[in-house]
Amino acid sequence: MKGKGAAHAIATCAVMTALLIAVQYALGFVPGVELVTVFLLAFCYVFGAKYGVIVATAFSLLRCFVWGFYPNIIVLYLIYFNAFALLFGLLGGRERPVAVWVCPVLLALLAAGCVAGALIGIPVSVLYRARLSAMLWALFGVLAGLLALYIALWAVGGRRAGQGREAASLAALAALCTVCFTLLDDVLTPLFYGYTRDAALGYFYTGLLAMLPPLFAGFNDTIGKIAVIFPTTSYQTLFTSASSDSSLTSGRNLAALAVCAVWIIGGAVLFNLFYRKKGVDC
Repeated sequence: MKGKGAAHAIATCAVMTALLIAVQYALGFVPGVELVTVFLLAFCYVFGAKYGVIVATAFSLLRCFVWGFYPNIIVLYLIYFNAFALLFGLLGGRERPVAVWVCPVLLALLAAGCVAGALIGIPVSVLYRARLSAMLWALFGVLAGLLALYIALWAVGGRRAGQGREAASLAALAALCTVCFTLLDDVLTPLFYGYTRDAALGYFYTGLLAMLPPLFAGFNDTIGKIAVIFPTTSYQTLFTSASSDSSLTSGRNLAALAVCAVWIIGGAVLFNLFYRKKGVDC
């Protein structure tokens, strides 16, 4: 974008901002589709961090005229998308792509963090302690496998292979950023609504655990079959069916309704058994 005037820069950012709002409005009802992330990543990677931050800020504020002005959502979007624009804007436009080595370093750090969390123990309710530990070990296994696969693919030489590795690295970083978006929301929402410390920790860890099954369900059929037993996967199935005007009495939807009912009833029973505190926790 060097040598271009201010009018050209404003027009470029305005068109991209409008495109992001249109895409989010048109496909917002489809779960798992992140075209805003895809388009903003490509824009920042090509045009740089300066243009990316302008578009990210304009998008975060102007979208409120469509979806409403909610303080926690505005802060969430301003922090996340500006950080996203800076990351991919700085990664782009280099002779040696930085994303190729940033991705394995992040995978290694996340895997080490999972091991540390499982060994040291994270202060959560006794209801989630064993499940969280098992989930951290499972996540460590997935991250270690991805890291080993990445290193194996990294060993393949050639210019075309290098371009493929760069694209795969950017896709992996974008997926990681999407996860961070949900976790950032799990931090900001309790702050805005004044949750207590225990309630905020419960909100965060529950959001983390609830996010993982649908996230990994699409990797292969085996994980998809296991993920069905989790309520978040079943809720996603029902939401997709409702969005496409499908009948809720089909076999797949009936199974999802049954899973949700079992979790609701089981949660109510466990809550009455283990929640000993008197009064209201507000």
